[in-house]
Amino acid sequence: MTLQLGDQASGTLDGMAQIIVGMDESDGAAAALRWALHESEIRGWPVRAVLAWSLLDQQQLDGSDTFDPDYNQRFAIQALSAAVERAVGPDAAASVDLQAVNDLPADALVEQSTNADLLVVGARGLGGFKSLLLGSVSNHCVQRASCPVVVVHTSAESPGHRPERIVVGIDCSEGGDVVLHWALDTARAHDATVEVVHAWQPVLLGGALSPVVIDLTPLEDAARHALDAIVDAADTHDVTVERTLVASGAAGAILDAATNADLVVVGTRGRGGVKSLLLGSVSQQVTHHAACPVVVVPPTG
Repeated sequence: MTLQLGDQASGTLDGMAQIIVGMDESDGAAAALRWALHESEIRGWPVRAVLAWSLLDQQQLDGSDTFDPDYNQRFAIQALSAAVERAVGPDAAASVDLQAVNDLPADALVEQSTNADLLVVGARGLGGFKSLLLGSVSNHCVQRASCPVVVVHTSAESPGHRPERIVVGIDCSEGGDVVLHWALDTARAHDATVEVVHAWQPVLLGGALSPVVIDLTPLEDAARHALDAIVDAADTHDVTVERTLVASGAAGAILDAATNADLVVVGTRGRGGVKSLLLGSVSQQVTHHAACPVVVVPPTG
């Protein structure tokens, strides 16, 4: 276990592929750390647990609400070490690099994401000043992080963490190919199948009270062509890929497909209009409501 007392990380992980985990003593953070360690076993990437603290947001060694006017980095790293050990046990904790950062939680994690391959956060954490992984923080990370962000719900944990079915939502906007590439690469690492979901919605003409009946076949054909084009252009070797075209809202289509999935992969945003699938609100809805872990991939991957 490597301790990082300064605000900037400098040590065994610099320049290496790595997984960053937002950490406090909450159940959500513990679930995120366990997910990250399972992924580390598959990828061979080291894990760094990051705790954000301030004078008004102290993480105590015993998990209490005690206020200490002399609280500093050393106290924070001790509390972080204890939280990591409680979450995964002493043996697994020994492999986790630790860093305490004097900053706001969301800002600290976004900064850490610039040198990471994955940022893993819990969907929810503690309330009040001791909050690290509130929904607002995970949302902030999803929208601003430089690397893919994994949002883990406490109810989404799998003891074996060997995802067999990955659902990926795509559209034709910039970055859609990056989302699919990330899902395929992950599927190869886990020997999983991939279901590619593309949602399209017809424009309602004439209003809800007097809709105009039109032939939707050309729109459906265009949507199917778009789905086929992005999948056919991707490197799908060694991966079983299923294609799902849905005339529905994007979030609902992805969540329906994710019912029996082990992992869902989406982008941060998409294009408006008929071709829109991954608007920011869609990625937020999926991360909030999916039963399994959700990976949100930025346009740059």
